[in-house]
Amino acid sequence: MRLIILISILNILLFADGGEDIFKKRCSSCHQTYIPQPELLKSYFDSNNSNLNLTSPTLVELSYWLRDRVGDRKGDRESQIMEIEEFLYNYLKSPDINSSIIPKGILRYFRQMPKVDIGEDEVEALAIYLFDIGRKIVKEHGVKIYPTYQEALEVAKRENKIVMVEGFITYCRGCIKMDREVFIDDRVKKALERDFVVTKINVLREKLPLGLKSLGTPSFYFITSDGKRVIDQIVGTGTVDEFLELLEDIRDSLKRGEFYK
Repeated sequence: MRLIILISILNILLFADGGEDIFKKRCSSCHQTYIPQPELLKSYFDSNNSNLNLTSPTLVELSYWLRDRVGDRKGDRESQIMEIEEFLYNYLKSPDINSSIIPKGILRYFRQMPKVDIGEDEVEALAIYLFDIGRKIVKEHGVKIYPTYQEALEVAKRENKIVMVEGFITYCRGCIKMDREVFIDDRVKKALERDFVVTKINVLREKLPLGLKSLGTPSFYFITSDGKRVIDQIVGTGTVDEFLELLEDIRDSLKRGEFYK
């Protein structure tokens, strides 16, 4: 069993870079890499795609749709990548609108893709690349996230900022919505980077600080710079304006000395 797992990990490492090369060679002429999600949604639903005039989904959209719509998104990484690989191999060989992963409300904007003559090794590399690239690109465009709570707390102490912990799980659609639609907004990034230090905790794998219990996902826990008190905690998604208002309320609560715990 350990040998099988090791081989799977080695395959992922070996094929990751190859997948990028294959995408650039085979797909990039039709698929743009990244357009911010709010801009895409506005184009699709407010202007019928007339302002962007896309003929194919972006790379990031494909990545997220594959993870969400192919295989068991709550299962382990390697198993889902294998399911995505099988889907891609069959779909690229014989594209069928009825088996498309593109949501129906958006599918009407795109032409039927042609058949692609592609080998199994190429599909394997492409599946690995597409599995990770969407979240990687969104992360690059989003607010800075510190890898651990302890690191975030050390920065917060040094810079006298509030720690914001986001409780998440990898397949939480609300968490993904916040990443793609809110945390990439320039106003949100500016507000967070000015007064907050942000980290994320997978609530299925790690404990929240200060004995806090998970409220669900996505959830947000605001902690004083000394790491001793919780200013507030909230669960759920929101718009950019709603999240900016929340951040302002957190700052005001701290100034007034009002705490949750």
